[in-house]
Amino acid sequence: MTFTLSPPVRYAALLGLLAAVLVGGGMTVLAHRESSVATPHVIKHHPFGPGPTKHATQTKPKKHSTTATKPKVTPTVPAAPKAPSAVIAALAAGLPKVVATALGRHQTVVVALYNPYSEVDGIAFAEARAGAKIAGVGFVPLNVLSEAQVGNLTQMLGLLPDPGLLVYIRPGTLVARISGFADKETVAQAAQNAARGT
Repeated sequence: MTFTLSPPVRYAALLGLLAAVLVGGGMTVLAHRESSVATPHVIKHHPFGPGPTKHATQTKPKKHSTTATKPKVTPTVPAAPKAPSAVIAALAAGLPKVVATALGRHQTVVVALYNPYSEVDGIAFAEARAGAKIAGVGFVPLNVLSEAQVGNLTQMLGLLPDPGLLVYIRPGTLVARISGFADKETVAQAAQNAARGT
């Protein structure tokens, strides 16, 4: 006796088998996902001791220590008023802000006047900076083509040479003016003479 199925019954049986495989596979995948998600919850503490509680206690003192250091920073702010009085005096004398700021840090400041498009001015600029360093005084470069940098000086002193050199002392007094190129020894000597008041 042979058992035969009609084609519609065969298709229905295959579809049922396929549905059972898909449902079973889906359940297996979900079971694996749930077990992998649940795994981190099983280990709650470090095997060598309660790690999270140590970190929590360490961060609390650090927060208190950082808040304790913030008030310590504020008392250092009043130590700066020495410079602003010299800066204010230099600004009152009509000097550019960069020169006034330099006079706030140094008793004597060498100001190099230069044209950024001139090769000779570039050499004079380097010599002026080296001379100021030798003398241990402040140094400020000013571009003669910039109205913002030299506008006030032009009104006070007239046409500015480039290259040129100005030496200022506090509170904003011009003590030396050199037109043209000056080597570092000349610049250093002029700055030292200004610092000594000669």
